[in-house]
Amino acid sequence: MRRVLEATGMSLNEYVVGCAVAAAADDLADRRVFAVSPQVWEELQEVLDRPPITKPRIAALLAEPSILDRGEALSESGSGEPG
Repeated sequence: MRRVLEATGMSLNEYVVGCAVAAAADDLADRRVFAVSPQVWEELQEVLDRPPITKPRIAALLAEPSILDRGEALSESGSGEPG
């Protein structure tokens, strides 16, 4: 891992996020157009038009800093490299 970070000049976070974005783009490349019946389209529109449901536990979780935000990801792995 250290060699690829040195070769690319990226931080671990930049590299991981870049790889994840590239993988997601590849996974979704052939799924940009969805053909559905008019009935299914109407059902989808009804679901999307509903007001959002508040999920307090999820909101609280997302409000906390992640392990990457706290810089603990690498120190816990024992590599000693900064994040």
